[in-house]
Amino acid sequence: MLPTVADVLQLEAVRRGQPRVVAGADRLGNRVRWVHVAEVADIAHLLHGGELVLTTGIALPDEPERLRVYIAELAEVGVSGLMVELGRRYAAELPAALLAAAEEHGLPVVVLAHEPAFVDITESVHARILQDQFAELRASEQLHEIFTQLSVEGASTEEVVRQVVALCGHAVVLENLAHQVLAMDSGPRDPAELLSAWETRSRAVRPRNRTAFDEASGWLVTTVGARGEDWGRLIITLGRPPTPRETVLIERAATTLALGRLLDRHAESVERQAHRTIIARILAHSYSDPQEAAARARALGVPLSGRRLLGVVLRPRTSPAPTSPVVAG
Repeated sequence: MLPTVADVLQLEAVRRGQPRVVAGADRLGNRVRWVHVAEVADIAHLLHGGELVLTTGIALPDEPERLRVYIAELAEVGVSGLMVELGRRYAAELPAALLAAAEEHGLPVVVLAHEPAFVDITESVHARILQDQFAELRASEQLHEIFTQLSVEGASTEEVVRQVVALCGHAVVLENLAHQVLAMDSGPRDPAELLSAWETRSRAVRPRNRTAFDEASGWLVTTVGARGEDWGRLIITLGRPPTPRETVLIERAATTLALGRLLDRHAESVERQAHRTIIARILAHSYSDPQEAAARARALGVPLSGRRLLGVVLRPRTSPAPTSPVVAG
């Protein structure tokens, strides 16, 4: 994940410049994609967004209105922040018009009281960016290895869901397109609480893309299916925006589930597997609380309230072997 402006301020190369946030302190969570040194005022059209702009301010205009335009253009293009070295153009503080515009547009502005070496800052920040990107790449490779192994081993639906929970630490639910729960692992959450009014809550979550984060519910959702035949949704109940690793995780898990279904076309359906799993666990007394069993069954579309469960053993009838006709000579 890309470092934030706050992360950059903690780097030793930056701390040597005695940084001080003078505007946009509530936006220090902006992600820094790159660092760009720019001494001209009309730099915005050369930027792509996500840059932390370093400047001495030596070429910035004197007129308050032009300073406001400078900040507005940086904010419009989406830079992550502006870092100004004091001493060359501004002795002790920045112009009031610049600071007011930065607050208005939500652009973090940092002053450096001590003259730093810009090259040290750029090298330090870029090294951190590359380090984080390498870590994300390695994490993605690890996820690929884990779910490839699950596919090779023919892991069950529940095993895949359980692995997702182990990797993210949040409750995970696999549902069909009717919003009935096929498999779930509540992780640290109470299963009954997680599945309460599940169908109603799930129907309210309608992501526009195959993988998307729903802010209202805090769910990370991805569609499960292949070859144009979508049959379910995989959900991680994060409660916050996902990290890139969590997005890769849910998509890799969904691919594994879809592949498993393609390879097992002639086996029983996922719904039937879920029914059988619930019945088997009830018989084995695997649920710690009867309410959990009831909640799981209800979420699958099989309410148990007011019903009696009876065990039935079926024995096929054996018919006598057919006899061959006897022909008298």
